[in-house]
Amino acid sequence: MTVSWLNPLTWPIEPWVLLGVEVTAILYLWGAPWKPTSSWTSSRWRAVAFWCGLGVIVLALDSPLESLARQLFWAHMTQHLLLILVAAPLLVAGAPWMQIWRGLPLSIRRPVAKTIVRHPALAAPRRVLALVASPLAAWVLSSVNLWVWHWPPAYDLTLRNHLVHHLEHGLFLGLGILFWAQVIDQHPFRARLSPFKRVAYVFTATIQAWVLAAVLAFATAPFYAYALLPWRPGGISALTDQQFGAGIMWVPGSITYSIVFITCLYLWFNEEDARARSFAQPTIEMLR
Repeated sequence: MTVSWLNPLTWPIEPWVLLGVEVTAILYLWGAPWKPTSSWTSSRWRAVAFWCGLGVIVLALDSPLESLARQLFWAHMTQHLLLILVAAPLLVAGAPWMQIWRGLPLSIRRPVAKTIVRHPALAAPRRVLALVASPLAAWVLSSVNLWVWHWPPAYDLTLRNHLVHHLEHGLFLGLGILFWAQVIDQHPFRARLSPFKRVAYVFTATIQAWVLAAVLAFATAPFYAYALLPWRPGGISALTDQQFGAGIMWVPGSITYSIVFITCLYLWFNEEDARARSFAQPTIEMLR
């Protein structure tokens, strides 16, 4: 079995990925405040999350994983999980949006912001965006997107058409960011859902992902065009490849959900405890 893909000089280069990452990074640096803020420690951790998020995008789309994904289902699944469950929550935790916006020249920001906020022709798109950004819409869109791209005709199309493949990855990342923005606070804003609703939100998303993983894992025949390949790296069969990918989705894919779920559960218990104490204190005072 060849190991030439271990040589960085032979890695596949996706110019659109590198261009997007580089432009985002430059705007982020240009938009950084000149002086450290009072919350410098927390802003440093947000910066770490942002840079790690960009790094994961490059790892998923501009590394040997991209070459393997053309031949192995489990590698393609790993790409998806890196985008949805690692890069997206890291970018949300990094809360880079305002800093990236400040990186644009003021001569661009002012007219663009004025047009987006006030132009009558954009009233309908603004309402649509507000609806799409709601927690329910974000949950539905991200879940439907996951299932649609694992529908065999759609999945096989991504293997044949490079543009569709790019669209698939863009939607996984974009809707992943939209999903995690509902449960992860983005400084200085809080997530829209209460701690209890965040628990339910993440739990139900985990369940639907598990169902898809189970469908893939317990299938008696491979679903996708990988089965038509005369040879796969490692000599793995198409069905075993699919089951291995399902296992990656089921077990490592549950790590992010579990971390966020436990954190939201902790916040919910803390909120309930604080509410109970605030209710008990006046009662104690009345009994004195």
